[in-house]
Amino acid sequence: MSHSQPKLTRFTTSEERENIVGIDLDPADVDHYMDAVRKGLVEAASAADEAVQDNFGLRAEVSIRLSRPVADGDDVKEVVGRHTTEGRLRARKVYIDPEKAPKVD
Repeated sequence: MSHSQPKLTRFTTSEERENIVGIDLDPADVDHYMDAVRKGLVEAASAADEAVQDNFGLRAEVSIRLSRPVADGDDVKEVVGRHTTEGRLRARKVYIDPEKAPKVD
């Protein structure tokens, strides 16, 4: 059994673009993606456990790339949107036994 590929969309015309006020993203898809981002932040932060300090700030940078194929005559082009955001996250270590936590000078 063969599965047909969905038909590619075309580029919008100037007149069609004038009528577009924004894009709505599926909330469930956004929640799923944000859960993955949260897990990625925690995983990336785990490298900070090598320093002795218990409470610390981390610099964060998250890049987003969204893309989709679009038919352009006989060609297929990829439409890409990108955004990078930077900020700071406050973090603290969590110990199994706080009594055995390293002493910070």
